[in-house]
Amino acid sequence: MIKDNRRSMAELKRLRILGRNFVYNPRTVRHVELDPGIWHRVGLMMKKKKEITGEIEAIPELAHVLEVPQEMPGMNDPPGLRNLILQVSHACNLRCVYCSADFGRYGGGFRSMSSRTAERAIDFLFDTSSSKELAITYFGGEPLLNLETVLSSASYARGRAAKKGRALALHLVTNGVLLCPKTLFQLDELGFSLTVSMDGKKACHDRCRPFPDGRGSHQTISRALEIAGELPIGGRITVRGTFTRQNAAFFPDIRFLVHRGFSRNIAYEPVFLPTSHPLSLRWQDLPGVKQAYVDLARHYVKQWRRGEPFCFWDFDDAITRLACSTPRRSRCGAGVSTLAVTAEEELYACHMSTGMESAKLGNLQEGLIKNLGKPWQERYLEGRTGCAECWLRGLCGGGCNTHALFFNKSLGQPYKLECELIEHRYRLALWILSEIPDLRETITVDSGIGGADSGHLLSPLWSTRKAAEKIGN
Repeated sequence: MIKDNRRSMAELKRLRILGRNFVYNPRTVRHVELDPGIWHRVGLMMKKKKEITGEIEAIPELAHVLEVPQEMPGMNDPPGLRNLILQVSHACNLRCVYCSADFGRYGGGFRSMSSRTAERAIDFLFDTSSSKELAITYFGGEPLLNLETVLSSASYARGRAAKKGRALALHLVTNGVLLCPKTLFQLDELGFSLTVSMDGKKACHDRCRPFPDGRGSHQTISRALEIAGELPIGGRITVRGTFTRQNAAFFPDIRFLVHRGFSRNIAYEPVFLPTSHPLSLRWQDLPGVKQAYVDLARHYVKQWRRGEPFCFWDFDDAITRLACSTPRRSRCGAGVSTLAVTAEEELYACHMSTGMESAKLGNLQEGLIKNLGKPWQERYLEGRTGCAECWLRGLCGGGCNTHALFFNKSLGQPYKLECELIEHRYRLALWILSEIPDLRETITVDSGIGGADSGHLLSPLWSTRKAAEKIGN
């Protein structure tokens, strides 16, 4: 049944991506691939702003794109708190040249979170949230510098979850330097998943992520990842890199990570720094960055066809959304479904916004201060005003809150350079879906990524049962 079909053809978005032609409907978040002749015909109709009435009979391929899907339950409800980020160590044992967190200090001194504060934060999560599924992420600085608090509070959280009958995901983001076998076994016992930072090849990584004395950290972290790969926790590790304007053509570094085999889960993200910083991305860097994503998309397809697939966070997320036509209220749950807690028991919208006065939303003693959190809730439910005309608004969700706040001083306007990258990745995800027709069959609404609420990988596409069956045949 086509609902409300008296719409203009001009609403549709035509896309040509690496030789393939698509039509996408921003209103229904659905797409279809068309042969060149029909694609051009749709273009002519769009120019004439013809109404859709009767065109489904003329171009039946458009029926799926125009059909309004059923609204997902809860889409219009404000989400509750689900994910808490514990900043257990405001200190770091590396001196990464692009660090925007002042090596974990966020403008203060080096300090650590006590076990008591961590437990109070966990109590706050369990007592505030009504969700049956909760997540706790340990962050820093370097959280393993405060391993005692990590382990004791994680054990405490597991106990509370068991008593309350609630599912709990534990995650830890680390630079990997302190991942010795004993620590890996302790984290595995508690069911942690890990994100370990590595920027790619040795030269690239060591240039960006040195020890305080200037030595590179690549060899130390490589060894830790090799050991982790031999243990059960190795299957729950994501390797995450950062690219800057120095390695805007970053594809060789991701290819290195994929083929080195540290993990089949890869996240590789652009640096976001003040525009005056020498490593910050500029608009003139975009051609090189976009070509790197094209090279990566081709490699993603090649590896899938060879039976050696890997997960690239941003592609998997976009592929899942496109395949399921799943609208996204927001790309970022900061200040709404996600909060960060500092060693001083202050509540911030997320770890990246720590220290920003406009992102400070309360403390553990008083809880969330309602008037401070209201703009974040409203933005989550109503979207960014700056996204209103974007064709991707229904799937993207508006980018990062902290980036909007930092670069535009407003939650309402997305950071445009980030928008360019998100749009490019979605275009390539469309192409990947067409290049691997059987990939769509492996995807369900529950497939893919933890996303904004958790910030880490839950069920990458390569690990789905159907994908494994197809690869095995």
